Amino acid sequence: MSKLVETTYEGKYSSSTQTASNADPIKVDLKFGPIDLLMGSYASCMLATVDFYARKKDFEVSGSRSELSYEMSAEGGQVGRINIKLFFDKEYTPEQKEWMETSAKDLCHVGNSLNPAIVKNYEFNYGA
Repeated sequence: MSKLVETTYEGKYSSSTQTASNADPIKVDLKFGPIDLLMGSYASCMLATVDFYARKKDFEVSGSRSELSYEMSAEGGQVGRINIKLFFDKEYTPEQKEWMETSAKDLCHVGNSLNPAIVKNYEFNYGA
């Protein structure tokens, strides 16, 4: 089943996006651009994916957060590198950490949709 995402370009580098799941349109302009939206989507997806698979293993991942920075490729027009820091508020067992890290790296739908040429550097922080 396909999902509808409707975007209206309002001019002067400003647009609004509406989906069935958001009551208010998401505004994109020069202050919050499309690449920022992509990075936010990727970060949200990773954290939600980690939580989803953690719950399947009978533990929770609350109090987590992320920091993403990116660099454009030398050719321009494409993201070339993403530096990803994920922070979890407590310590976990080695097995739980492995599940969490694998989920973030390999199971996030947004991450799997990105160009494989993008270099992704991951850093996982526990007890932060």
